[in-house]
Amino acid sequence: MFPPELTTELHIRSQVYRLVPHPQFEGMPYGQEGREGTVYKLINSAGESSALKVFRPAFRKPSAMKLTELMANMKDQSGLRVWSRTILNPLEDMELLGQYPELLYSAHMPWIEGKTWSEFMLDREVVTPEKCLKLASVLVSTMAVLEQAGIAHADLSAANLLIVNANQESEDMSVELVDVEGMYAKQLEEPDNLPEGATGYTPPFLREYGDWGPQSDRFAGGILLAEMLAWSSTDICKYAWGDSYFDPQEMQQPSERYTLLQATLERQYGPEVAALLSRLWSAEQLQQCPTFGEWQIALASAKQFAEQAAKVVFDPDTELPQPEEETVNLPSEYAVDALTSAQENQLARARQLERQGNLTSAFWEYGKLIEQFKERTPFHIEIGIAMEQVQEGIDQTVFNPEPKQTLVKKGWAQLLHQSKQSSYERLWIYVIGGSVGALVFAFIIYVIGLFK
Repeated sequence: MFPPELTTELHIRSQVYRLVPHPQFEGMPYGQEGREGTVYKLINSAGESSALKVFRPAFRKPSAMKLTELMANMKDQSGLRVWSRTILNPLEDMELLGQYPELLYSAHMPWIEGKTWSEFMLDREVVTPEKCLKLASVLVSTMAVLEQAGIAHADLSAANLLIVNANQESEDMSVELVDVEGMYAKQLEEPDNLPEGATGYTPPFLREYGDWGPQSDRFAGGILLAEMLAWSSTDICKYAWGDSYFDPQEMQQPSERYTLLQATLERQYGPEVAALLSRLWSAEQLQQCPTFGEWQIALASAKQFAEQAAKVVFDPDTELPQPEEETVNLPSEYAVDALTSAQENQLARARQLERQGNLTSAFWEYGKLIEQFKERTPFHIEIGIAMEQVQEGIDQTVFNPEPKQTLVKKGWAQLLHQSKQSSYERLWIYVIGGSVGALVFAFIIYVIGLFK
């Protein structure tokens, strides 16, 4: 039965490995539990570490072989070290599997020392702005490569991001994707067990039914990038919900956390990054979320914005601007303020009209609201995007009317219904009229009989 005793030798291909003991629990192997299985740390005779991921029965599938073949083409990309792996299978590892059947389709791969992003957030550990920008830039670079190849991790979360060299200088830090077995590629079959439920990285429109496609990472990836960028703020660390910044129940809802995060991104990295978060937060489907290519371009501008802002703050020769004057490096027109109560009500009314299909009225409400914000501010951009979507809906209604055949069918149905209703009404009138006439005739006969 696996795991065996710590002294047991495991012969994996041409190497001999032993399980590494847990640093805190004597006599137990060092293993990390996950949704799909447990990752054990191994060491060979040369002192080199590696990892063995043993899957639970529901996740032991032959498709792991095909997945590994696909991964081999991109295993040298930054952030994809765990893609360099060997799958234990009956054709090549029968002796070991005969001894430990639980290892069927297990993955032997590099062991990566690091700290998950969820651990960073739970520790409330503030990161320097340089490291924040480095982490976000490394992550977006990896995700953009996958996106351009039509591949998605499909289960992105803070627990599946491993920060390597977290205590080193920013140049030495990297971000590795782990738990990649459920990834999407057009050559692969959809897994039977897709992640479901509410998390701090799941939009409401994906809670009941998960998504497995080339755009699956857009929403979660955007939230992770925003978290990383803002984690140099003590306020952000203080008000984070738990192992994610957002409470799962407040996703895409007006909240203090969202306002704080957007304001922090605006202040530290400029309006482009903040606008991407606004667009992400208001998306109703993955196609409306920013691509990682867009994030990559915005981060390039954010780096320049942060450097210029830092120069203004820390350069002793730079004169501080007077309160009434606008600064060159941090324009006041880009300041992010929370919506007033009246503005929140107006926005909610516009969205409700849009959901009800009353697009013209919704467009009018959005138009009145957008006039209250300066151009290029996040709220102005967010409302502008909403107005564009409503306008598209209006255009479709005008230029793609209901087919004539459908209208004719509806007209015939209404006419038939009215005809049936009129026939019934006339029948009752005849019956009632005949009954009254018969009673009158009988009464007249009766009266005549009395006078005879």
